[in-house]
Amino acid sequence: MALYRCNRCGHLSEQADELIGSSLPCPSCRTDNAVYPTVRFVQSMLTRYFAARRDLTAARAEIETLRQQAAEAAQAGSQEAPPSVYSMPMDFDPTSSDHFCSKVQVAPVLDWLRQHQATVDLDPRALDTSGPFDAIAGQIAEQPRLLGEIIERVRSAQKQDYSFINLDLSRRTPEDACALRDFCQELAEGGLLAKYLSQPGDPVVRLSLHRSVENRRFFEGGWLEWWSFMLALRHLLNVGADFSVGRDIGLSWPKDDGHKLDALFLLDSRRPLALQCLTGDPAPHVDRLLHLRDRLGIDPAHYLLCAADLSVRQAESLTQRTGLPVATLDTLKPMLRETVRALRQQSRR
Repeated sequence: MALYRCNRCGHLSEQADELIGSSLPCPSCRTDNAVYPTVRFVQSMLTRYFAARRDLTAARAEIETLRQQAAEAAQAGSQEAPPSVYSMPMDFDPTSSDHFCSKVQVAPVLDWLRQHQATVDLDPRALDTSGPFDAIAGQIAEQPRLLGEIIERVRSAQKQDYSFINLDLSRRTPEDACALRDFCQELAEGGLLAKYLSQPGDPVVRLSLHRSVENRRFFEGGWLEWWSFMLALRHLLNVGADFSVGRDIGLSWPKDDGHKLDALFLLDSRRPLALQCLTGDPAPHVDRLLHLRDRLGIDPAHYLLCAADLSVRQAESLTQRTGLPVATLDTLKPMLRETVRALRQQSRR
């Protein structure tokens, strides 16, 4: 039997083998998802499981390093307090959890935004990390030049309402061709493509596209939002910060609507760290981003923009011109580290 799993609500069922590769509406939430071969599905889940185990091992090592640094600083007479202890079990996996979807977790973010008289549209289900989006987004961020071409091809095709695209890999190196095939297959297994077809010896692969709004958003830039969100989430967990978080937040005020925050982390229930993400040229959007920052009264140093298609030099130039901290795929991690450090120091005063 083949397997059917809904990437939105988690519904799991068996299907007939002849349905493999087809897309069916979920009987629970009506979201379209692909039917997978059982062995391939299990292999994909095992790959993700062991990848998560490696991330967890690395996170534990980073925590231990932070603890050692804190102990050394204390012995040297530093006034900086050591990182707080995890508020969750050590085996907690942030890459596959609905922990952050609880109303209790989201409540401080909602309260803080409403204190600024905003009408808030926040769906806690956007914080569910058990789907494929975060893992695939991580791959794109690690290899943006290689995998970004596929993302752009799919985005453009979806915009024109094409149902499929063909990728010719004949001019690729064997290594790149293999990586691209594997990535396309993972997109299909994760439900981001309706079907992936490849014949042995044929350099052309055929990708059948989904029409769902959620999938379109992922290719239009949602992958960057997922990657940035997970990067910040892991770091805050690693340093033992006390925080609540909201993601994909719609905001409006009378005669001032249509604003969006990609992610808002609220440290100690009162200190905001905002993340905005853009692909393409960010310049046309800067004024609106700054307007939202000022409307919410967020410290300019704690309102970060990640621009995927800028070089480090271009990001630094945009920061100098606008006063908006702009990060690239390469610089977001250290920028987040420094911003969180500054926020936690403020909390100790």
